[in-house]
Amino acid sequence: MAAVLTSVKDDLATKCVVDTSVNTTDVENATGAAGAMYMVEIDTTAGVATAGEPACYVKFINASSSVVGGGNSSSIPELVLYAPIGQVTSYVISSGWVFGTGLSYWAVTTAALAGDTSPTADVKVTILSS
Repeated sequence: MAAVLTSVKDDLATKCVVDTSVNTTDVENATGAAGAMYMVEIDTTAGVATAGEPACYVKFINASSSVVGGGNSSSIPELVLYAPIGQVTSYVISSGWVFGTGLSYWAVTTAALAGDTSPTADVKVTILSS
């Protein structure tokens, strides 16, 4: 099959959020408006995986305020992304994950809703959105 080059009419993303210390403290309305998330990079290379903490989970919710992430969370995440500790993990969402209210997120060491333990290593999250 031959490669086909086509023109792209618009930029895919117009905003880049970089957060170098994601933990159980939720970040509310990171983009400041509604939009769509197209790429998430989770960098946990500052840590070393252990039997007790092999990975972290970055949780996202479509909300601009009143988010309660982390311990005994009353906010139910709508998207949970897995990231092994000691690696860089990237997710591409080709059609975009739409958030109509705001983009809020937090990170914990378990996928369980009530997960309340912050990752021991620094977690850097980079998000491309519109």
